[in-house]
Amino acid sequence: MTFQIATGEAFTPKEPIKTGDGSGFAKHGIDHLSASSINLWVNAPDVWVAKYLHGFRGSFGPAPRRGQCVEDAVVATLCGEDMAAAVAKAVAKFDKTFPKGGDSVDKERELIAPMTERAVEALKQYGPPEFEGDGQNKISIDAAFDGWKIPVIGFLDMEYPALGLVIDLKTTTRVPSVMSADHQLQRAIYACAKGNMGVKFLYVSAKKTALLEDGDVMTVLARAKHQIARLERFLAHCDAETALQIVPHNPSSFYWRGDETARYEIFGT
Repeated sequence: MTFQIATGEAFTPKEPIKTGDGSGFAKHGIDHLSASSINLWVNAPDVWVAKYLHGFRGSFGPAPRRGQCVEDAVVATLCGEDMAAAVAKAVAKFDKTFPKGGDSVDKERELIAPMTERAVEALKQYGPPEFEGDGQNKISIDAAFDGWKIPVIGFLDMEYPALGLVIDLKTTTRVPSVMSADHQLQRAIYACAKGNMGVKFLYVSAKKTALLEDGDVMTVLARAKHQIARLERFLAHCDAETALQIVPHNPSSFYWRGDETARYEIFGT
């Protein structure tokens, strides 16, 4: 599916989108984008340049690993496995990544069981999700400009075709009342790709859940188109080293947390 330049009534930019010819992406070997890459470009362009133009791979902390493990346990339980067994496997997977423990690691490990329980309670009414093959279902839409386009891809957590529903699982220590802008973009991409299917995000903490679907899809995608166009123009005008020298850099950004040594090696700060 393609989302075009047209912005809709909810978002009318002051000036039309100024686009290049797509050569900026081709110049740097970038053949697709994702919600996470677009969000990273908007929130931390220095980290984007380090990651996508210079091969920086950030550290993977216990919180995101906990999220993956909870998702594994939830899906396994919804598909018929005993919850206790599914949680035990999830904890073992977590411990394989973080075997030494520590206060922060122990805290995340202890969240796996209650988060799994809360999520299963919220999702069991929908039955088992369906998957294509052995993993998450991949989706792709095209961000189409004048004469060129670039795919924007994503992976669905849980899909219920018979119900016309997609649910993405987000584990968190604080359940929000409104989806963040980053998550609204992710949801909009999924919604565009799935057509008439509803797309909701289930936020899960150790104590409660919230099923949210915020953001007008066309408005969110229109704003993303502006950011994609800006990124393409930026890439068209500089090589990888020049990009590193001119991109705004925030050494205090939380994106660098745990990667201070890499930040110093890349930016000298």
